[in-house]
Amino acid sequence: MSLNAERSYKMKLRDVENAFKYRRIPYPKRSVELIALLAISCTFFLFMHTNKLNSRLKEMEVKLQPSEFSALGLTGNHISGHDAGKHDDINTLHGTYQYLKSTGQLWRLNPKFLNNTKFHTSDIIFFNRVPKTGSETLIKLMIELGKINDFQNERSPYSKPTGMYWNVERQEQEATRILDLKEQPAFVYAEHMNYMNIRQFHLPQPIYINMIRDPVERVISWFYYKRTPWSSISMYKVTGKMYNRTYYIKNFEDCVLTNDAECRYDYGLMFKNDPGDHKRQSLFFCGHSPICEPFNTPAAIARAKQNVERDFSVVGSWEDANVTLTVLEHYIPRFFKGSMELYYEPDNGLAFLNENINHWKPKISERIKQIMRANFTQEYEFYYFCKQRLYRQYFAINKHLHF
Repeated sequence: MSLNAERSYKMKLRDVENAFKYRRIPYPKRSVELIALLAISCTFFLFMHTNKLNSRLKEMEVKLQPSEFSALGLTGNHISGHDAGKHDDINTLHGTYQYLKSTGQLWRLNPKFLNNTKFHTSDIIFFNRVPKTGSETLIKLMIELGKINDFQNERSPYSKPTGMYWNVERQEQEATRILDLKEQPAFVYAEHMNYMNIRQFHLPQPIYINMIRDPVERVISWFYYKRTPWSSISMYKVTGKMYNRTYYIKNFEDCVLTNDAECRYDYGLMFKNDPGDHKRQSLFFCGHSPICEPFNTPAAIARAKQNVERDFSVVGSWEDANVTLTVLEHYIPRFFKGSMELYYEPDNGLAFLNENINHWKPKISERIKQIMRANFTQEYEFYYFCKQRLYRQYFAINKHLHF
């Protein structure tokens, strides 16, 4: 470009700039569209960034919750159920699925990391069954499965008291007695007893399984179960004692409202003198240590969670029958292969579903249940912990479900 042409171009450019500067001509329409597009793009970017931050905050909330993994040096695998009412939705199967999906955790679930069956070298199951959780139904199912999958079933005598508060020597004696019953390579033993860590006795640590139930519903069920004729007869055979008529006609709602000793659920309350008073199911997972004795305490719940995560392959619930049976079948196939089909087989299904139902139990008002739940905060923490663990195990093998 020549010098004169360059000067002419610069003068024209200066005239155009002055025209825009002093508004003698309008801005081109394309510039307005460009500015609008830029504003929309910025708004969309801010929305996406805010949504991403929200997801990350949810993940951080999970990581900051006390969990079963805290004791093992891990984080981020527990959805808190501290407040049973507040977290009601997230503690359901659907709610847990949506939470895991929205935070990106669903696709990272791996059954290899959620199944500790592989850490047990012997085909031995201890079913240290919690009373009033449907354990008789599971025993009946396992007896039938034993015929199909070729494993031995044994259970404690009906007259044997619940195994609670055993010292170390007694635990070793009981563990040895149970293992001496084993006659086949695969063996299942069921008994109402607290969890035992028998590694300290240089014995093969068994695969633990158990069932849980809504804490308040379970306590109500136990209150009326022990007043049934068959339970009273069994108790008489064991203890030689029979209660008076007042005991058998006692009403649960009145028992709670009058602060009767039988229906007190105070923080830290001890029940060592009455091992048959099953006010908390966490005791069956915590063990025989003195730390496990006080009612509804964080220390007992933390110990119970740690034991579940380390030694319990599956903790199921008949409140989620399909989920429980699916997880049992996939995580412990040696024993539970075909359990879903057998459970719903027409000739057997109704027998399983109706096992040990108490028709003497009346309906309890929601008001009474709410009063009780206020004193069962830690028990609900453990209950939801186990349920969410079960759901994670289920989703790890069924990631593509649609709700």
